[in-house]
Amino acid sequence: MYFIMLLCAVISSVLVLVWLLLFLRYRNKYDSLLDIADGKIFTLKDLYFIGLGAIEFYERVQKKKITTSPKALEEMKLLGEVFGRNNAELYYYIVKAATISLTLTFLPIGLMLTCLMKSVLGLILGCGIAFIFTRTVQNGINHRIEAEKDAIRSEFPKMVSKLTLLVNAGMLLTYAWQEVAESNYEEKLYEEMRTTSKDLSEGMTIEAAMESFADRCGIKEMRKFSSIYVQAVKGGSGEAVASMKQMSDEAWAQKKQLTLQKGEAASQKLLIPNMLMFLGILAVVVIPMISSMIGSFGA
Repeated sequence: MYFIMLLCAVISSVLVLVWLLLFLRYRNKYDSLLDIADGKIFTLKDLYFIGLGAIEFYERVQKKKITTSPKALEEMKLLGEVFGRNNAELYYYIVKAATISLTLTFLPIGLMLTCLMKSVLGLILGCGIAFIFTRTVQNGINHRIEAEKDAIRSEFPKMVSKLTLLVNAGMLLTYAWQEVAESNYEEKLYEEMRTTSKDLSEGMTIEAAMESFADRCGIKEMRKFSSIYVQAVKGGSGEAVASMKQMSDEAWAQKKQLTLQKGEAASQKLLIPNMLMFLGILAVVVIPMISSMIGSFGA
């Protein structure tokens, strides 16, 4: 046990020294960058300059950016769904900095607690705290991703219906797309449509633009819709009207089903609080009644 304590003390001292060096070197460097991070998602973000400094040092030594790996590109793709593809790389750095910063902050505490408590329980506690805070950040991002997808999924039937009505009225498909995209500046789906229009105006092919659109939206329904839209642009809107109308009907039916499922899930979540409330009422009403009956029998 003494050897483990000595090892923990040495490792803790090294990590604390690294933390202090990063703190002194980078404490004011990333303030403006971290101001954009949402504190509700990025827990203890004021410490993230530690991780950003460590990443900067690593990139300087390795002479390459951490965003070049396939795994990093995949993660940035997910982050782009929430924070916008122009900010995906920036938020990738912030997410990695969160993991590094929280680990460098709480792991030494756990190692020191191991020495003070003379038990590995301190190490488990320190690692557990770092893990919980890190997972909180990731869970916050995952929640935002799911919320964005739900918003797109909810708005999808309306978008297809609008597009179908305009094309059925005789408007060219590309003009109908632009008209629908400009009809709403609040929902995420229409923002992605405007981004697709910008991609097309910059010379991207219709296939690549719609594939990118489907990837950013992140729901399976959008891939089928994108395929129909590409075929309609290339082959004329005659057959597309019937296909989009069918898709609109399917989307509305699916939205109704999802609404029912959410209602059932909400009811199940309320079941436990209702049961606790019922037990509380029983405790308030029944127990005094039983006590009174027992008292009367005793008398």
